[in-house]
Amino acid sequence: MGRTFFRKAVNLTLPACSLALVLGAFSPANAACTATGFSRDSINLTAALINPRNVSGDVDATGCNIAIYYGPGSRGVVDGANIHDANYYGIVNNGGDVTIQNSNISDIGEKPLNGTQHGVGIYFAFGSASKGTIQSNMVSRYQKGGIAVNASVSNVNIQQNTVIGLGPVDFIAQNGIQVGYGAKAQVQNNLVTGNAYTGANFASSGGIIVVGGDCYGGPLATNIQVQNNTALGNDVGVWLTNLDASCNAPAASTKNIAQGNTLIDNEVTNTTGDGATGYQAGISDQGNGDTIQNNDTCGPGYTPPGPATVDVFAIDTTFTNNAKVKNNTVCGGDHETGGGHGGDHGHGGNHRHDWWWATGHAVGHGKRAAAAK
Repeated sequence: MGRTFFRKAVNLTLPACSLALVLGAFSPANAACTATGFSRDSINLTAALINPRNVSGDVDATGCNIAIYYGPGSRGVVDGANIHDANYYGIVNNGGDVTIQNSNISDIGEKPLNGTQHGVGIYFAFGSASKGTIQSNMVSRYQKGGIAVNASVSNVNIQQNTVIGLGPVDFIAQNGIQVGYGAKAQVQNNLVTGNAYTGANFASSGGIIVVGGDCYGGPLATNIQVQNNTALGNDVGVWLTNLDASCNAPAASTKNIAQGNTLIDNEVTNTTGDGATGYQAGISDQGNGDTIQNNDTCGPGYTPPGPATVDVFAIDTTFTNNAKVKNNTVCGGDHETGGGHGGDHGHGGNHRHDWWWATGHAVGHGKRAAAAK
C-alpha cells in the first residue's frame, strides 16, 4: 500500500472525488472508481483519481475506466508514478495544465486486450484547452494508443518518451504517438516501437502520426515538428496526414516537419493497409508544404519495391501538395522518396490508411465509424 500525504487535515468521510481534490502527493494502491462526467461510448467514465495536484507511486486503476482524470481548469504533476490497469485511459487531460514525467503507464485496455477502439496510455482530449508536458515516460501494453494529444489549443512538448506497442498483431491497429486537430506540439527524441497490424479492414499502424482536416472531422494539424525520434518496427514510422472534405490533400498550408528521424522496419507484415495489398512506409505524407529532410530509413519493411502483396515506401509523397523532400537517406544511400512520384508536386487523392484519434474514431478506406468526439 503506497503512502498518502496530506497538505492539511481532511474529513475522511468525504467521497472519493472530493478527497482527490485536496490531496497533495497521492499514491494509492487501489482507489475507488468515481464518475468523471467525461463520456466515451455513451459511458460516464470513472476514474481512480480526479484532479489530484501531485501524483507519485503506484496507481492501481483496476475496475476503473481511467486511472487519473484532470478536468477543465485543473493543474497537476504526475511524476514517478506507476499507473496501470484502467480499461479506457491511463491519464486524461481534459482542459487542465498537466505535467506527466518519469512515469510508467501500462496495461491500459481490456483483459485480454482486444480490438475495441479504446485503451490509451496518455490522452489530451479532443477539442479541449489542455496544456502540459509529456516527458521521459514509459508507455507500454496499451490496447489502441500510447500517447494522443488532440487538444485544440494546446502547446505540448512530447519528449524523450519510450512507447512500446505489441508488435505485429491481427486484432487491432495500434498507434504510438499522435498529435492532431489543431493541437500544437513538438514531438522530439522519443523511441516508438512495435505498432504493426496484420489483420483485415484496410488498416496500417503508425509510429508517430500527425492528423487533421475535414475528412477526419477536425481542424488541420499544422506546424508540428517531428524531430530526432527513433521509430522501430512500425507499419508507418512517421505519418503526416491532413485531408480536406473530399479526402484529398488540402489547399491550405500545413507546413509540418519531419526531420532527423531514424526509421527502421526489418519485417514486411502488413496485409491490407492499401486495400487489397499491405502498406508500409518510413514516412507517409498527405498535406501541403510539409518538409521531410535529413531522415534515415532502413530495413526491408521500408525498402522498395517490397513483395508484390505489400506497397513499400521509404518516403511516400504520392498524394500530397508541394512537399519539400531533401537530404534523406535509405540504409546509408541517398534516396529521396522510395516510391510514389517524388518530392514537389500537387497531387490529391484519397490515399488514406487506417488511423485513429483516441476519441473512438476509426478510419479505413472510404468508411468512418460514427463515434463521439
